[in-house]
Amino acid sequence: MQAMSSGEPNGTIVLTVMFSVIPVIIWIIITNNRRKKIAELQTSMQTKLLEKFGNSQELLDYLRSEAGQKFMESAAMERARPSGRILGSIQVGLILTFVGIAILAVRAGVPSLGTDGLNGLLIMGSLAIAIGLGFLSSAVISFWLSKAWGLMDGKAHTR
Repeated sequence: MQAMSSGEPNGTIVLTVMFSVIPVIIWIIITNNRRKKIAELQTSMQTKLLEKFGNSQELLDYLRSEAGQKFMESAAMERARPSGRILGSIQVGLILTFVGIAILAVRAGVPSLGTDGLNGLLIMGSLAIAIGLGFLSSAVISFWLSKAWGLMDGKAHTR
């Protein structure tokens, strides 16, 4: 084994961290941008609808109607229906777990990479599997809690 020089990180560890963290950061940015655009679109549509009412009595009459009730329920739809986020966690978890398994399979199949290369693949594969299993565990726990709180069957209590 090679001894690490004092104060200098091992190149394999640095590359492993870079290749593990950068995709997660990109995924977070893309997901947040998508949610932000959806929220802005919903807010814009709801604002335009509310601006059409001339006075507060018209607005109250609308909110008491069946269409108004559906409008109010749609505002809380994202929070009341966690199935989309649970499915997203399952997808990410499965993908990361299988990517980690594939990396470990490559490591086992290519012993000519040398110690640093093999260690790097071991670390990257292990991290991918661990993060993937974390997402899957999160999805299972979220599903159980959502079901226990009545959020999965659409009968959740609204405020």
